[in-house]
Amino acid sequence: MGKLFLSPIENEVLSVVLLILTTVISILSVLVMPKRISWIEMYTTSLFVMFLGSVADIYLDVKYDLYGFFTKGVDFEYLLIFIFVYPATNSVFLNFYPQSKSLAKKALYITVWVILTTLFEYISAQTEVFYYNEWKTLYSFFCYPFLYIAMVLNLKMIRRLEIIDNQK
Repeated sequence: MGKLFLSPIENEVLSVVLLILTTVISILSVLVMPKRISWIEMYTTSLFVMFLGSVADIYLDVKYDLYGFFTKGVDFEYLLIFIFVYPATNSVFLNFYPQSKSLAKKALYITVWVILTTLFEYISAQTEVFYYNEWKTLYSFFCYPFLYIAMVLNLKMIRRLEIIDNQK
């Protein structure tokens, strides 16, 4: 039985529905949100997030088998998450990041995203979109702040590089 006490078929259907909903909502959210970051910033930060995600997944999933998506190895479902959900989440997070606000507001914003992301990961684990071997949701909770801060720092670097480029 699945973790939500569903039959294997019901759990598989729920997993696919969650994946499709997440993918569609991710794409739509990027398309309809009022843009505060440019398309090039979304593109380059998304590449950065995909790079970080692939490095983490290579080590933590493939090498150490701590967690994974759906089944061991790369499959179509994982590619949907990797190509659509990671970049969209990154773009929405950075688009609404309170760049010019106080450190407290920035910390609160990141904390809310960490909680939401951890909750989403927990739901994904319950529906077996995501599975744990030696990994725990708590580990993700403590990793996410560093990932979100890395995304903000990456965006700042991109903006500095754009300024340098425009001065030439």
